[in-house]
Amino acid sequence: MSMGPKAIWRIIQMYKLGNSHCLIAVIITISSVIIFGYMIDYTNAQDKSTLHLSTNKKTYKPGETVVITVKNNGKSTLEFPDSTLGLTIQNTRTHQQAGMLGSQVMSELKPGESKTVQWDQKDYDGKEVQAGTYNAKASSAPEENSNNTLPITMGTTFTIK
Repeated sequence: MSMGPKAIWRIIQMYKLGNSHCLIAVIITISSVIIFGYMIDYTNAQDKSTLHLSTNKKTYKPGETVVITVKNNGKSTLEFPDSTLGLTIQNTRTHQQAGMLGSQVMSELKPGESKTVQWDQKDYDGKEVQAGTYNAKASSAPEENSNNTLPITMGTTFTIK
């Protein structure tokens, strides 16, 4: 969503003719196009997400195993930095990281394929985490043969109470 060069040129010419109200309209129009155009593109990207992350429940009891599924909805194979598919779990209030340890080997997720990771609600020291809201996030490695040089990241939220 963008304004063409001719439209922008016409608006500039109108401003040069002395219509000061036109300048305000131009600033509002261009800002709106940039902001809302970005929001529409971002929303469309979220709807067509290559990576999907979900838990089998939204609320867990303390000590209950959290089952997290990572699915590749895209058309190309995704690579991940470790055997836990780049998964991180963090308490949204305290920002404490959970204990997700995996082998430091590249893992793949082919198109349409999904993998499940189980978390025992323990931190890196083996202690049970406190009740609260947690964000689970998976990040792929950047795609080498693509215009997309950033990792693909997706998250989901769940509660322990």
